[in-house]
Amino acid sequence: MKGAKDYARLIASADVENIFLTTPLAAEPSGRSFMQLKSLALLLFLPILAPHPELIAQEKEKLFTLNGRPVPPVVAKVNGVPLSSETLAREFAAFRSRARQMEREIKPAEEVAVARELVTAAVERELVAQRAKHLGIIVTAEKINRQLKNIASQFPSRADFLTALAFQHTSAAALKEKIRGTLLADELTRREIAATVEVAADEIRKYYDDNKPQFTQPVLYRVRHIHVATIQPAGGAADEASRKKAARITKMINAAAEERINFVLKKVEADEDFAQLAQRFSEDEASKVAGGLLGNLHSDSTLPEIAAAMVGLDEGGTSGVIQSQFGYHILKLDEIIPRRLLPFSATKTDIMNFLLQAKTRDLFKIYLADLKKKADIQIFI
Repeated sequence: MKGAKDYARLIASADVENIFLTTPLAAEPSGRSFMQLKSLALLLFLPILAPHPELIAQEKEKLFTLNGRPVPPVVAKVNGVPLSSETLAREFAAFRSRARQMEREIKPAEEVAVARELVTAAVERELVAQRAKHLGIIVTAEKINRQLKNIASQFPSRADFLTALAFQHTSAAALKEKIRGTLLADELTRREIAATVEVAADEIRKYYDDNKPQFTQPVLYRVRHIHVATIQPAGGAADEASRKKAARITKMINAAAEERINFVLKKVEADEDFAQLAQRFSEDEASKVAGGLLGNLHSDSTLPEIAAAMVGLDEGGTSGVIQSQFGYHILKLDEIIPRRLLPFSATKTDIMNFLLQAKTRDLFKIYLADLKKKADIQIFI
């Protein structure tokens, strides 16, 4: 079925591999610090932008069907433990939302295949939970609540967090259960697999030699700036008179900002000390104390307007006035730091951790496949 394999891969990446998300995971290694400590990545299922509450109510009223057919109350059994259609409905709604965020729409003819992949992922989580219970692994309420708090803190407010949960046909209690399952799997992985994984020194060296472009630091530009802020027109005024007044005030403030930056530009062009001018006139509080120093930038790490200007400067050169969404800027380029390959000694530890994580993931898949072979699994959709 067209698209089913893509959905299966998306589900696998979101569910099966999420068991590692409470451990330090390596993204593809790069010249910059590539190891990232990931918190529980259940945010994949929680879009921040939720619809109006009326739409949520309408969704709740719908009977859960797949390609027009009602789903049975129990969608699978794992060693006699039932998995409910209610849980599948939540997972399906969350997955559909994620697919839409990626500009993919699940067609009716694809719904059964997607649901089966979701059930397979749920079966695997249940197998992990059962194995963890057999080994006496316990996750405390304190750990679960800490992770829940960490997730909730990613939203602008608790109301936004709860709205996102509601849109996903879930609740804080259901999310806690998902967190519990992830933490159980994480501890099971540590106990059963991680301790047996080793990476040889020659493997680390080979990865470095085979992937040197990943460890090459791009050309960097040591840049200072003087910033004068502008403001955007205020929205949401109640009446036309208020809107006109807001627009008039905005125009006055921005005209004053333009006059100020042009005044500073004349001083820059007169070869006055740039760092001292930044300390006197710049409105960027974070950089002005260091004479306007922004640090070592590459062209993809800053505003496009600043990037375009800085790559055209010579060392010691200054720009004219640059306008961005934040206001006006004048740049000075202190130094161009050439592209260079980071030495093996600077990347060795990160590569080792990356390879350990990759091997652990591969071994866990084998471990999970073995659990499946030994289990009594029934799927009813």
